[in-house]
Order: sequence, then structure tokens, then C-alpha cells
Amino acid sequence: MDRQAKYFLALTLLCFAAPGRGYGASQAAAQKSAPAAASGQTASQPATAEPAASGQPAPFYLHAFHAKQLGLDCNTCHLPEKEGSVELKRPGHDQCMVCHQDAFGDKLDAKICAQCHMQFPPSADDLYPFPRYQKKRAILFEFSHAQHVDPQGRVNPKTGFRADCTFCHHFDAQGNYATFPGHTQCTACHAKAGMKPLLSADSTTADCRGCHMPEEIENPGFAERRFIAPHVVSGRYVNLRFTHVAHFMFREQYHLNCTTCHYAIPTTTSLETLQLPKMLDCVECHDTSKIIPAQFRMTNCQTCHIDKESGAAPASHTRYIKPAFHTETFRLHHAQQASAPGAKCFVCHTNVSPSATASQQCISCHQVMVPASHTVRWKEDIHGKYAAIDRETCALCHTADYCSRCHNQLPESHVPLAQFENGGHARLAMLNERSCLTCHTFQNTCAECHTRNLQ
Repeated sequence: MDRQAKYFLALTLLCFAAPGRGYGASQAAAQKSAPAAASGQTASQPATAEPAASGQPAPFYLHAFHAKQLGLDCNTCHLPEKEGSVELKRPGHDQCMVCHQDAFGDKLDAKICAQCHMQFPPSADDLYPFPRYQKKRAILFEFSHAQHVDPQGRVNPKTGFRADCTFCHHFDAQGNYATFPGHTQCTACHAKAGMKPLLSADSTTADCRGCHMPEEIENPGFAERRFIAPHVVSGRYVNLRFTHVAHFMFREQYHLNCTTCHYAIPTTTSLETLQLPKMLDCVECHDTSKIIPAQFRMTNCQTCHIDKESGAAPASHTRYIKPAFHTETFRLHHAQQASAPGAKCFVCHTNVSPSATASQQCISCHQVMVPASHTVRWKEDIHGKYAAIDRETCALCHTADYCSRCHNQLPESHVPLAQFENGGHARLAMLNERSCLTCHTFQNTCAECHTRNLQ
């Protein structure tokens, strides 16, 4: 069905919406059943919601009405900027007048004008941004970075950054933030035959809905239920000052790349799981132990926080406050969290190097911190049983010569030695003969006396 036929179909649907009436009457009836919010306000009710109890009319959702109730395709209103282009332009009066010609006559319809204009009477200077909720609500709902990133992480020799990142994301004129990709970048792959969704100048609604859900864009109730964070939609945190270009100046010195800070991006499968770097990620370079100017250290809040005056850091920002998840259970069973990629143990545990690998983080920490199991009785009575079960755990901190140095000395239980040899050892040997065999064998020790007594 060509575009002209779609226009005719939409016009026919409107004309027959109210039997026995003319076009103007049917249009008024449609507007009465789903009036537009003149100020562009939104709410979480669906397009078919009844008027609120307060007497206010139900919000009018433009896409839901035209797509679901009239069955119009996306390309009925969204036309290419030029012939063959995949970039779309704002729907203009020509598209609206096919069905709403009466609303553009001598008597303008304020409700229809309010879909694009912020004031009435409208002018060319009071148009809402296009797309309408740019950087305030998600435009792209279904997207997986994990399916798009290069598994080999290859680098563009011209830029020095990951080729898959810089292909889609380009920096603005100031170099502060990276832009979101548009249809032009997507066509590198999605314009090929057989690709789904297929992106071309003749894309249909089925193709558009492979990435976009217009009903969710205009109705915040849908988007809020998806738990998409505002900073994911806008690409920046509120009240934070940040610039990429300042970090690029030290890229070679600190071996910075896109995934140095955006380390979670290659594994994210949806916008719900997408995260920008957190403050803990900044500590790795901006901690006071790093050789950087004082104004860029973590202790200077104004470096990044434009709404925070310099002063004492909150208690929660110091390493002396134990995190809530550091329970007694965590102390005994934290191996998995501590060895996970990107673990931030170094933020509080100063003996751990920020650049240490997961296994090295464990070693550097446990070499200076005594485990909770090492009680007063541990050395003299308990450690032997645990060492026999799992020597690898002991090897995290202790080497083989550590054991031999200790076991080559006379144990306290053997003092005085003469009394221990003349019967004092019998009870201990009967209770735990294996402990005797740590140092002795029957042949070189026990046999000297017990064989003679048996003869």
C-alpha cells in the first residue's frame, strides 16, 4: 500500500467514525473522546483511559491513537529528510492536513496545534523539540550492547580508541559528552538485505518497532515501569561537571580507553541494566594517593559537584565507615565478590592496589589482615586440621618455609622435654596421633622406645 492509499484509508476511517455525520462532526467526536492536553502534559493512564475523577480530561497519547485506533503505519507521517535518506524529519502540516484539514483553516484547532506547539496561537518559533522528549525519555527501548560490541575490542589506529565505540558515538563540539548514534550509523549493518530490523527509506512499522516503542515514549507510566534511570536516557548525571577531553589528555599515561570507565557496557543487554560510571570508579585515579594535582583529587568536591561547596566530606564518603553489606557473613564468605572483575576493595583497603588483578587483591589484603578464624587457639591447637583439609587456602599468605620454620622448633606441649618423653606424650598421641606424625615417623622416633618395650 503506497503512502497516498494510506492517507485515503485514514481519512475514510475518520469519516465513518460516527455514522450519519460529516467529516467535521466525526473529527470533533474523535477529539471529544480523546482530547489533547493543550500544554503537552503527560500522565500514566493509557490512551483509552476515562476522564479522571477530578473532572480533568484523560491525557491524549498521539502515537497510541494513530497507531492502534487508526492503524496508521509509521511512514505515513514520518518521512525521509530527502529521497532515499534514512534520517526522518518532523511531520509537517502536509501530513496532518490529510485528515485534519478543517483544523488548519481560518479557525485553528488548539488541541491539534498543541501536539507540536507550546503556545496558542502557534508560531514557527514555539515548536517542541523533535524528537519531542529528547534526552528526557528513552527513544530507543530495545538495544543490547552485548550484541553490538566487538568481542575482540579492536582499536581504531587513527583515534586510539575502541573502533566499535567510536563508530557509533561521536563527541560534541566541546568534547565533553559523546552523542547518541542515529539512523545513519545504524544503516552500516541494518540496511543490508535480510537484516532485522531493516532500516531504509521505505521501512515499515514492523521495522520501526524493532527498536522503538512510541507509546512508551509519550506515556511516562510505561517507561517508569521499566526502571530506566534518567542518567541513562540523558547520558549524564544531574549536577555533575565532567569532560571527556580533559581525560584524553592523560590517556597514554593512565592507559585510558572507553571501557576503562565504561567497563560494564560490553555485557549489558538492555537499557535497564545500562549504567554510567559511579564515583567509586573515579577513586582508582583520583584518590589522594595518586600523583595528580590537588584540585582533581576526591577530597575536592567542587571539581565535579557543581552543587556542593568545599568542606568536610560526609561520613559515608570516608573509608572509616563500613559499608552496610559488610556483615559478619560477608567477612567469612566474600571471596566471590572480592575476586570479581571491577571489585573496588582498594577504595577502603589501602594495602590493595587499584590496578591489582582479582587474585592479587586477595593476596595483598590477607597478607596484612589476620583472618577471623585465627583465634588464640588457632596456632597451637586448630590450624593443623584446617591445613590438612585445604592447604591452598593457607598458601594465600603462607609459604612452605613458613611451616617448616615453625615445625622445626620444639612445641610448647613438649616442655619440659624429659617429662614429655617419659610418658607425658602418651595422652596427646592417643587423642591425635596424626599431629605427632607432622614431624615424627614411627621408624625414626616411636620405634626407638616402643619396639624395645615390646621385645
